[in-house]
Amino acid sequence: MKIKSFTIPKKNKEIFIDPASEDIPGLIDLNKERFKSYEFNINGIPFYQFREQVRSDTLKKAGEYSEKFLSLCSNLNIAGTEKLPCVKDFYSPEKDIIQTGHSPAITHPGVLIKHSLVNSIAKKVNGIGINMVIDNDAGNDNCLNIPDINGSDSSVEKNKYHPGLRNLAFEEIRYADQTQLLAFQESVLKSLHNPDMKKTFEEFMNVVITLSGETLQFSDLFTFARHAFLTRFGISNLEVLVSHISETDSFLNFFLHITANLKCFVDIYNTKLREYRKLKKISSKANPLPDLMEKGFVVEMPFWMWKRNEPRKSLFASIANDNRISIICENKIVEHFDFDGRSRSTKNLQNLEKMKTLISNGIKIRPKAIANTVYSRMFFSDLFIHGIGGAKYDLITDEIIREFFGVEPPEYATISATLYLPYKPFDISDEDINKRKHAVKDMGYNPDRYASRGIMKDAGMISLINEKKDLISRGASDSKEKHLTFDRIKQLNSLMKDKISPLIKKSENEIADLEKKLSYNSIVTNRNYPFCLYPEAMLRKLFKLS
Repeated sequence: MKIKSFTIPKKNKEIFIDPASEDIPGLIDLNKERFKSYEFNINGIPFYQFREQVRSDTLKKAGEYSEKFLSLCSNLNIAGTEKLPCVKDFYSPEKDIIQTGHSPAITHPGVLIKHSLVNSIAKKVNGIGINMVIDNDAGNDNCLNIPDINGSDSSVEKNKYHPGLRNLAFEEIRYADQTQLLAFQESVLKSLHNPDMKKTFEEFMNVVITLSGETLQFSDLFTFARHAFLTRFGISNLEVLVSHISETDSFLNFFLHITANLKCFVDIYNTKLREYRKLKKISSKANPLPDLMEKGFVVEMPFWMWKRNEPRKSLFASIANDNRISIICENKIVEHFDFDGRSRSTKNLQNLEKMKTLISNGIKIRPKAIANTVYSRMFFSDLFIHGIGGAKYDLITDEIIREFFGVEPPEYATISATLYLPYKPFDISDEDINKRKHAVKDMGYNPDRYASRGIMKDAGMISLINEKKDLISRGASDSKEKHLTFDRIKQLNSLMKDKISPLIKKSENEIADLEKKLSYNSIVTNRNYPFCLYPEAMLRKLFKLS
């Protein structure tokens, strides 16, 4: 396994991109050549045919979802969306597909820049830009960090913005009414003092609140509002939900293919995770992802299962018999699938019908992270664009693809960025504070070095200094005398320290002030604030850099 280095940008307006933007279109050509060499089947369907089916099914879902958004914006007269192109104008599975993906949660500008790069590359190659909304991700953190900038007394407040519960997928999160959205907007606006930041946030939330008159579903609200926001910058990629992809025949065939070969997949998956942890010297078995559980003939699948309004649940399978695999959730058998290993088998079609029946009965099956990116990169897009987090775990995905499918994986691109808030940080560092702390500490050991001229003329101070000098120069003849000398010097230092106490107090106050300024710097240079807090002009400049 080759370990690549992905570095989070530290400086303001700094962008990490790999490979260089001018080399990215070349990855598309490279990937298309690799796809031509793939000769394996997916649930009995030849790779090329299956990939065309995935592209067609997914683009259809993207078209339907994007049309829903466009229609809603048109009906609600949402500003800035009047000139959006009709989906049918670029709905073609023959075109190159450039894809990215993220949860519907509000993200920071370093994530949002992926949309800009997808849009830019799609235009360069006359392709289709598409964002996969990972609404099967869990909204465990239902708060956003909001900066309250007030000089050295600045702070960061946590604001709750959705009613999600632990391990509840975004697709299940719904607001009861507009109350929480209005309260969130009001609370954040109280914390914001920069007029341009207030303007961006208020305009964004006004769109969310307008949309909430038609839908209270979290994923729809914040996907539609973010999409409308990006149109201000000429960014208009298609949108598709993982929840919609997961109910297509092509995805169900993918699920069945993994199920039929589950023991092999899980062995490779866990082996590659362990190799990665060893190479990166990671001790936690939960990072970057937990292993899939193996217990006798029962193994964990790389998929979730649940029903409407329920939390996500891990899905397991009994693999005691290679020809008959049972999927299990919460210790209950959900369904049996029969496999005979032959292409175009009647059993494959029967299994697909069983999957469709499960879906129609309200069962939701969704991919976990690696299964999701395998599906996207191998069978849908011509190029996937990751952020740094996704790029790191896709080093593992690459190895899984190599061993499980026996092919060289398609390449992907990576981009991230850092954008500071529109406030100037103080020109100080940790080193400045450490120097002052060292000086205050030294004042306790050598107060005579820091005394002012006035104090140095004090008779008492002169006496203390002379006695200390005499003790140091005289030395001690034995250990007892050494202890006595040490104790006396300590007493002298304490007495002299009292005489320079105003200087010490002043230095301590200066340190406290510097620490407040350093805290202020950490707040205004933090990269993880919601994109909708940043002035539009700042975001526009950042997107142009990509």
